[in-house]
Parts: sequence; structure tokens; C-alpha cells
Amino acid sequence: MLLLAVIYILALLAIGVYARTKADNTPEGYFLANRGFGPLVLFFTLAATNFSAFTFLGFAGAGYTHGMGQYGVMALGTACMALMFYVIGRRVWQLGKTRGYVTPGELVGGRYGSRGLQLLFTGVMSVFTIPYLAIQAVGAGYILQMLMPSVSMEVGAIAAIAVICFYVLSGGMRASGWTDVVQGVLMIAAMVAAVAFVGHALGGFSQASAAARDVSPALFSRPGPGSYFTVKIWLSFFVLWVFCDPMFPQMFTRFYTAKSQRSLRTAMVLYPLLVSFFFLLPVLIGVWAHGTGIDVDTPDNVLLLMVERYTPPMVFSFVSVGALGALMSTADSQLLSLSTMLTADTVGKNVRVSRMVTVALSAFAVVFVLFGYDPASGIMGTLVDTTFSGLVVLAPAVLATLYWDRATHLGCIASILSGETLVMLQYVVELPTGGFLPSVVALLFAAVILIAVSMLFPGENADAARATETR
Repeated sequence: MLLLAVIYILALLAIGVYARTKADNTPEGYFLANRGFGPLVLFFTLAATNFSAFTFLGFAGAGYTHGMGQYGVMALGTACMALMFYVIGRRVWQLGKTRGYVTPGELVGGRYGSRGLQLLFTGVMSVFTIPYLAIQAVGAGYILQMLMPSVSMEVGAIAAIAVICFYVLSGGMRASGWTDVVQGVLMIAAMVAAVAFVGHALGGFSQASAAARDVSPALFSRPGPGSYFTVKIWLSFFVLWVFCDPMFPQMFTRFYTAKSQRSLRTAMVLYPLLVSFFFLLPVLIGVWAHGTGIDVDTPDNVLLLMVERYTPPMVFSFVSVGALGALMSTADSQLLSLSTMLTADTVGKNVRVSRMVTVALSAFAVVFVLFGYDPASGIMGTLVDTTFSGLVVLAPAVLATLYWDRATHLGCIASILSGETLVMLQYVVELPTGGFLPSVVALLFAAVILIAVSMLFPGENADAARATETR
């Protein structure tokens, strides 16, 4: 059963070594693969980067807990997020190409000539992305533990982080992009195999769904078990995915890597087609589990438990490796994007320093795995409560920077600080949200503050005209 995993890991290491022989050691080469990703590589790297541990493990777990409503929320919101490839990605690509930007902070701070805003933006992005990076390691640990019961989750997580760190250090963005193509194809094939074999073992899709419906009819209707998916919660998740996903540094940075606008347009068209199909599969398996009587102590493990019980050992191994590919493709992108930001936005575009930061971030992920992860929260809960809530608040500042000439650096700073304060307050006191997710309230609050402060304190904005030149 371990043979496929070993082959997969060796393939990743080989790609990293090969990418190092093809890439130059300049900042443009290491950080952005010389802005040369064509349509196919860009599409797969955007998809694989966004399909992570929560796609394989968290989606199935949320489907098991909340029912088919999970598919509607995730597929609709994430598919529509592809519109942001054009709204945000096109402008980011243009400004990055003309001004040499390599980080999100450079773009936002550069519009206003504000070093403080640049550092604030980078700091917030980093703080809320690092837990997401660590979650990928947790997912890897669970998968490797399923393959090798004698190996603890912690040991598996550390091994996965070590492999990721190696090939990122070796080939930078080129290695990350090339491995994303391999991992993207692998995860799609693995998920299709999982649903096909599990569905067949349960007597077909209709019978598997009917058995689950007999146990809990609420799984197939909104608001689902526990009445979680109200209309307001559905709308909240839709807004969250559309505005938050482009704020992931690993997604934002990939807009810079496009070879042309054609690459972005192709990704925008293909992405929702893949999402609409792919996201249904793990949710189905999570829902079907109710009709099998399988003992699920941790919802995040339900997909692997179902595949282990209802498919041949070789299929289980293949699906496990596919899940490993999903999370590792996200982790390598996050690791590179974070090290790029923390280097370029503080001490300059120094590849050697960036590699040192990569090692430090890998070590931090290990510490999180050992001391900071709470299994009771689950992967989905951890991400919604931390990364997604913190990053979505950045969206008003980015959109205003790209499209509103009257926006000011003070408006952006006030927007980010006030929005993040509201996000943090939810951990201290119960804030009124009107039935929506707190992160959506924080997003709207941040947008209002940005507009109000920019209008009240217009100040000097000499760089605004130059920022609109390429529109």
C-alpha cells in the first residue's frame, strides 16, 4: 500500500531537482517562474493550489455533518470566485508586469507610496495564512497514519512538511507550478475513483443515497441536520468564497505568474467547470457514510474510512495519495508565497533570505502540528474561524486599490485594522451578526470604513493616476 506513496514522493523530489536545473536564481525566476505560466499550467496551479486538505477531508467531513447543502455552498461560491480571476487577477497581472511587483503588499502599498500599508497588508496576510499552511501538514499526518497505523499523525505531518520544503527550496515557483500539474491530475483521478468504487460497493449511487436518506432525510434538504444551512448562512459562505479566495497569498501571487491575459481567461472558464463537478464527490461520500453504519469519531476522517472499507487496497492507496497531493499542492504554494512576502516586503527581493524564511516557516508548521492543533475543531471549522475570516477583510482594500481612484492609504489602513479588530472580537464577546457569519459582517464593516475614511481624509494620492494607466 505504501508503494504508490513512495513513488509519488520521489516524483515530487525529482521535479524539484529538475526545476532547479531549468530555473535561474533571480527573484523573477525563483519567486514567479519569470511570469511564464501558460494557460494549462496556470489553470492547474490555481486549481491544485486551492484544492487542499479541506477539499478532500474537510468537505467530506462537512458533508457527513451538514448534508448535501455543503455541496451547494462550496460549488456555487467557489465557481463564481473564478470571476475574480478577471476582476482582480487581470489588474494584478497588468500592474505586476509593468511595475515588477512580486507580492500583494507591494501592489497595495505601491499604489499609495505607503510603506506602512505594505507592511500591514503583508503582516495580516501572513498571520492568517500560517495556520492554513499548518493545517495541510495535519491533513498529511492523518493520511499517512491511515496508510501506516504505526506512524503517528505528528510524524507523518513532519515528513510531509520536510518533502515540501525540499522541492520549494530547490525549484521555487517553477517547481511549485510543475508539481501542481501532476498533483492536480492525480487528485481528480483519485476522487473519481473513490466515488466510483464506493458507490459500486454500496449498490450504486441511487441505493447509497437512499440508504443515507433512510437514516437521516435532513441530509438531502436545506437547512440540513441541525438546521445549519439557513439562507443567511448560504449567502454568507457564497460571499466568503468569492471575496476571500483571491486574498489567499498563494492565489494572489499566481496572478503575477500568468504569461498573458489569455492564460487568465482560460483559467476563468475552466475553473468553475471543474469545481462544479469535483466538489460534489467528497460530499457524496460523506453523506453516504450515514447509510453504512460506519463508526466515524472524527468527521474529517470519513472519506478515508469509507474508501478503506469499501474499495480494494490499491484503490485506497491511490485515493490516499490523491488526498496527499491535494494538500501538498496547497502547502508548497503557501510556503513559497509566505516566504516571498516576508522577504520582499521587509528586506527586499533576496532569494537566499527567502529560502531561510521557507525553512523557518516549515519549522513553525511543525510546532503548530505538535502543540497548536485542536482536533475537535475539525479542518473546516479551523479554517473558517481563522484564515478565511481574517483574509476576507483585505478584499475591500484590494478592490479599492485596483479600481477606485479616490481611495487613500489611510482609508485602507483603517479598513484593515477595523475589520480585523471585529474578527478578533468575536473570540471575546458574542457580536450581533443577524444570522450571517461574523466574517461577512467584518467584510461589510471594513468596506464602509474604507469609503468613509477615504472621503473624510482625501489627502495626497499622487500615485493614483499612474495606477490607472494600464486599465
